[in-house]
Amino acid sequence: MSGLTVTVCGSAGTHVGSGRACSSYLVTAGGHRLLLDIGNGSLANTQRVCDVAALDAVLVSHQHPDHFVDVYSLYYALRFHPEGQKTVAAYGPDGTAEFISQLLATDTTERLREVVRFEVVASGETVGIGPMQVTFYGANHPVPTLAARVETDDAVVAYSADSAPSDEIVACARDADLFICDATWLERMRPLPHDIHMTGAEAGRAAAAAGAKRLLITHVLPSLDPVEVAAEAAREYPGEVLIARDLQEIQL
Repeated sequence: MSGLTVTVCGSAGTHVGSGRACSSYLVTAGGHRLLLDIGNGSLANTQRVCDVAALDAVLVSHQHPDHFVDVYSLYYALRFHPEGQKTVAAYGPDGTAEFISQLLATDTTERLREVVRFEVVASGETVGIGPMQVTFYGANHPVPTLAARVETDDAVVAYSADSAPSDEIVACARDADLFICDATWLERMRPLPHDIHMTGAEAGRAAAAAGAKRLLITHVLPSLDPVEVAAEAAREYPGEVLIARDLQEIQL
């Protein structure tokens, strides 16, 4: 066991479901904490796991609400923290801070950027967060979107963010110990919009092509049964298929 832990803080896709917040995954290694996305409702779950002041960094993979809306809650939780104002580093595609700031008054926007310290990152770049090296990959989605590969000396977690199938996503998940993959839809729902999300089968094929050791299907549309999506993925992927559930903890 490497000491790297993934906690699901939000597993629903597109909108919240009953007992399911939107996309968010807490990755912990060596006492450092990285939050992969912060969708609506997810910060409530995060606070059941750790103090928001203990977060070292947040990735906002793209500018869709189900992946970033709780940045606003995080801002206020840090600004009015009982121990005084705290700050956190945040990473996202170009324009993320400006996009998020549109709902805020000018003075609040300035304070937001003091508290949530946005940095622009792009595909091919790597940042260090304690023992974790985080490399970004371009996802296949209608807006600029970053998948992430989180590596320590002992384990690798790959996160597709929102993505249709692509070679970049397979490269991101290559030989990963855990592949957290968008599996929004089922094949029986076709025809489906192109270049937005994966079906369970497509998530399974991506995991198989990457040689990932375990597949965590997530971002399942709340109107669907995740068990059916996982079964579809399992028909395409020979490894272990897990279903993301809020507050689930996975040790690697």
